[in-house]
Amino acid sequence: ARVTTGEWSDTLREAFGEFRPPTGVDGQALTIESDTLEQVRAKVEQFIETNGYRPRIVVGKPGLDGHSNGAEMIAVAARHAGFDVIYFGIRLSAADIVQSALEENVDVIGISLLSGSHNEIIDQLFEELENNNAKDAIPVILGGIIPTPDFESLQSKGVKRIFTPKDFDLMAVMNEIMDVINAQKAN
Repeated sequence: ARVTTGEWSDTLREAFGEFRPPTGVDGQALTIESDTLEQVRAKVEQFIETNGYRPRIVVGKPGLDGHSNGAEMIAVAARHAGFDVIYFGIRLSAADIVQSALEENVDVIGISLLSGSHNEIIDQLFEELENNNAKDAIPVILGGIIPTPDFESLQSKGVKRIFTPKDFDLMAVMNEIMDVINAQKAN
């Protein structure tokens, strides 16, 4: 038939439309039920009793990286565990994320990065936190494709936990995030 991939795919799009998967966290839910989930929910309930509100997390997807699945999974898992979640989507600046964290009075900032720019973006994020006198007030966690040799440097900058794809148990991640929040509140 001597047609290009572009030509036959355009014909299919005309006939069937173009699939656009939903993005974001509205309406998404998990069906994870486990002992770890119950542990996390117990920590959340204790936090609520002590502080009078649900733990709050801003999930940020900074930079030009458009891969949002990991950030969205964390946002949905946090909500499933009992957190209040603030997620504004992809391609935010460090300033946007910090501003959201301050406005929402969050207990932790979660950053998702796959682009390889983790060192630069973490520097920008901590600079913004410092400029807003919040560097020691709001802990930062990081997830994504982060090379192990960079862990020490990132932690020395102030990152409290680093999660990679090998940390696939979402409720174990939520459990560690609650530990970070509780440690911050104890200070």
